[in-house]
Amino acid sequence: MKKRILLCAMIGVVLLSVVAATLIVLHFRADCEVDLTTADFDLLMQQTSDPADTLWTQDVTDVSIGNYLDSTEESTTTEPTTTIMPTGRQFCVISAPFADTWSGLASDDTFTPMCTTLVQGTVDYITGQSRVYDEEEKEWRDFYLLASGRKVLIEAVQLLSPDYNYGDNSIQIVSSETNNGNQIIRFKSAWNAPYTFEFSGQNYYEKNGKHYFVNAFTADKIQFTFYHTTKAEGSVNIGSNAIVTNAYWTVDTANKTASLTMPLRVVGQYYGYTMQREADGTLVLTLKKKPGGIAGARIMLDPGHGGKDPGALGFGGAVAESQVNFALAVATKQALERRGATVYFTRTDDVYLPLEDRKLIARQANPDVFISIHCNAAENKSRYGTSTYYFRPMSQPLASAVYQNVLAVYQTSLYAGDAERRAKVGENANFHPFSVTRLEECPSILIETGYVTNDRECTLLLSADNRARIGEGIAAGVAAYLNAG
Repeated sequence: MKKRILLCAMIGVVLLSVVAATLIVLHFRADCEVDLTTADFDLLMQQTSDPADTLWTQDVTDVSIGNYLDSTEESTTTEPTTTIMPTGRQFCVISAPFADTWSGLASDDTFTPMCTTLVQGTVDYITGQSRVYDEEEKEWRDFYLLASGRKVLIEAVQLLSPDYNYGDNSIQIVSSETNNGNQIIRFKSAWNAPYTFEFSGQNYYEKNGKHYFVNAFTADKIQFTFYHTTKAEGSVNIGSNAIVTNAYWTVDTANKTASLTMPLRVVGQYYGYTMQREADGTLVLTLKKKPGGIAGARIMLDPGHGGKDPGALGFGGAVAESQVNFALAVATKQALERRGATVYFTRTDDVYLPLEDRKLIARQANPDVFISIHCNAAENKSRYGTSTYYFRPMSQPLASAVYQNVLAVYQTSLYAGDAERRAKVGENANFHPFSVTRLEECPSILIETGYVTNDRECTLLLSADNRARIGEGIAAGVAAYLNAG
């Protein structure tokens, strides 16, 4: 009899759990429909001048969605990495709008802060070909090794005719000016040689045998280095520029590099650069000014996943992360706009958007800050917490500010009555090269607002009031970051 009673009780608990989960999901869907059809959001959708409204549907070749191995584990595949050395100099040109670069080691698929994105039209010559196994994508990927010490995905370049045989490059600054606080420098060169961008004076630390991890932004200079270059001329007119104090060339004829170094006016204060190549080959470098504060700042929000990519699933697959991300982005948009910011979205519907498209949208919209909004997931369904991620050193202060403010929301509101969760909900601001955090044009971060795979935390995220609180936390973090210094 006792066994029968116990069995009935267990069945009742299961049924109640299923009903509760179903009601939560139905409530969220109805609640989300209300949130996502507000007058404010309808207006956003109708703004044809909004770059985010017109760019997210562009068909852009994905050339830099790679993986990152933050471990020392060996690949489980048995197919070897191969390197093919060409004879002579085979030149290639970057054909993608922007192409990520990876470590120049043939078998290394890591992406470091010194791996600069190359703009379309950049030319380099190939020193080898490499096939590297992508643990995250579970596939082999083919690269060209470049003479500038990096490698690039084969599909991001086009081979030039064997008749091309460039000699040593020379480069000259033909003009420089300060425009609305931005420093604009224009370069002419003999040919479109490759370049790298680095922070000088930046402290890195070692983890898992790798020497480029970042836990603070300490740089006091920025430096652009041009390869295959033996001559550099021209000066920069600093004028009323508030970003750097001066600029000077250093030419290393032995290694054929020319570096333009610019000390920062304030150590650790820097907001990104844009690089464009005009039709005649002129390279235009723009150093971005510090925003005056959150009022008037341009913020791009990137609701993670979408369409055929639902992201992580909660409540046994009943809740898609992509839908929660979108609702959180709307709540964050409203909080930012209340502070006077102008907000753009990478996607304005439940559509699939490749990572490269998201970055292209950001580059064309030219925001002051980029934030990718996600929910976390884990096989351990009891895991909970919030975290942020950054990769470029300049993005660390933003990631820290947003993390601290969202953590405060959990500790003072969402988990106010749970001492254990208050103590453990913080999962820190972390260094990790997610694709969308690799932007160099502006500080860019990814936030994991909570675990959709944890039923209790997912339930919190399904509440419009809680999403509003988290959105306020993100906005407060952005404001603290932009108003600092």
